[in-house]
Amino acid sequence: MTVAAEARARPARVIGAGLSGLAAAWHLAERGFDVSVVEQASRPGGLIGTVETPHGPVETAANAFVWDATVAEWFQRLDLHPIFPLAASRRRYILRNGVPRRWPLSIGESLTLAGRLSVATLTRSRAASNGESMAAWGTRVIGTAATRWLLGPALQGIYAAAPDRLSARVVLAARRRGPRKMATPAGGMGQFTTRLYERLRDRRVRFEFERHVDRIDIEAPTIVATNAPNAARLIAPHTAPLSRAIAAVKMSPLITVTMFFEPHPDDLHGFGLLFPSRSGVHALGVLFNADIFDQRGSVRSETWIVGDREAAMTTWDDDRVFESLAADRQFVTGRNDVALSRHITRWPQAIPVYDTQILDVAELQSTLPAWLGVTGNYLGRIGVAALLDQARIAAERIALNNS
Repeated sequence: MTVAAEARARPARVIGAGLSGLAAAWHLAERGFDVSVVEQASRPGGLIGTVETPHGPVETAANAFVWDATVAEWFQRLDLHPIFPLAASRRRYILRNGVPRRWPLSIGESLTLAGRLSVATLTRSRAASNGESMAAWGTRVIGTAATRWLLGPALQGIYAAAPDRLSARVVLAARRRGPRKMATPAGGMGQFTTRLYERLRDRRVRFEFERHVDRIDIEAPTIVATNAPNAARLIAPHTAPLSRAIAAVKMSPLITVTMFFEPHPDDLHGFGLLFPSRSGVHALGVLFNADIFDQRGSVRSETWIVGDREAAMTTWDDDRVFESLAADRQFVTGRNDVALSRHITRWPQAIPVYDTQILDVAELQSTLPAWLGVTGNYLGRIGVAALLDQARIAAERIALNNS
């Protein structure tokens, strides 16, 4: 961009420097805006980060993208080398009766699932009804056992919420069809946000960290890329209906604990293990990091995921969380292994509960003023790849309405 063009560039602002905010800033800069980004934290990246430890990397949130054309374009744009999952990661397990199973249903339960699903398909009754939860949808379409031991744990692993809290209309509309190939940067997910931040600075995007924003300056087109409570507060003077809808979105807290162990001959290998609510384990699931991607350390690396399924576990102090996970791991493995190191990350407002409130948020986005955009994981799609798409859509709308 020439000096003259820079002088003519219209200012635009992004509030929030997580993945959504960084991607939104990129798209605004590409469309000729003079972009500034404000962030109340001390660093960019939001939830996403990679911490290097002596035993291997620790991901503070998502461990990979769902690989699609958008994500591939971003990797090329940022000169990042993607790592794809190892063959061992194809094995995924669900715990039932104390045993990790790749298929947790009995023969009879499997036949019931197949029969009910065939009937629902033939009668065209697979669509979700208004107000129907995923638990009710699953019981109706695939049966009680398949919902309890297959659908429920799978949803819990994605949404960190029980199926009776999830709207079937929202979840089924947001699901990705076809195979889900994953990929991560060679240096971990934090490398993506760090590289994006560096490239934005090269493009003269300005950043202000450790700054709390009380209100939006209406003189400049703005994209709000914060969590749901902050977004609702900031947009309230400009679109009260959407503000109320976002404020009503429930947020699930999460704790992730990455632990490293000496390898053991009896270690389970694969992508990870999910724990249904009746499995006897308090955690939601565990990822086997070194079996998912290469270059994740030379020892056993496990990330345990803790939600508020029981007794507000995310409010427990670190020692109590570690004690609970040690008991969970001993229950699963039959061993009392001592961790080489443990690394805990807490996110009080990590993932929206995808209930019918999300539908209200999606419908009310049309009430945004032409100069204001919103992007975040509470808009109806989950996953880091979806955040990149939403940021692009918000920036395109700002550019279209403020050219």
